[in-house]
Amino acid sequence: MATIPTTSTTLLRDVASDSQHVRWTEFATRYRPMCQLYLQRHFPALDHDDILQETFAAVAHAMPCYRYAPNEKGHFRNYLIGVVRNKALMALRSKERDDKLKLAYAESVQAERNGDCAADEIWRKSVFEIALQQLMADTSINERTKQIFVRTAIRKEPPEEVARSLGVSRNVVDQQKRRALARFKALVAALKGVV
Repeated sequence: MATIPTTSTTLLRDVASDSQHVRWTEFATRYRPMCQLYLQRHFPALDHDDILQETFAAVAHAMPCYRYAPNEKGHFRNYLIGVVRNKALMALRSKERDDKLKLAYAESVQAERNGDCAADEIWRKSVFEIALQQLMADTSINERTKQIFVRTAIRKEPPEEVARSLGVSRNVVDQQKRRALARFKALVAALKGVV
């Protein structure tokens, strides 16, 4: 049974000082059971290991700016559970979106098999939508590149306008659009190879 851990200010200080600090193992050992229990009670259908990994990565990123002040901000454990909850809600929304996309894709494939005259278009749109969702979820692609891709390739905004609004050169917009478009085409090709 997971117990509510007591807060160690020295542990928080040490992990805040260095994202590679040896005390991160102690941090995970101390707080993981509480977080796991919260997820089991409130989000049993989700992959808890992924959520906890994302939670601890987010906390490691935030710790240098975090100031432990229980009288003002509440206990650290409440902050940590808030991060777990947000990551779980994001995962839940992503799972629901993926389930809807998979259903739409399956329906389009079935329609094609049934000889529906619009099946090719439905199938193509489904593949493109899934590829776009995968591209947007790819953490190896920075957010500005994703924004440039959506604005120029999807919404068809003029590249000059996008460059001006982001404070970058037209050349940067063109380069990042090309990179994202190449990745998008690779995702589409991979999806088409599934069927």
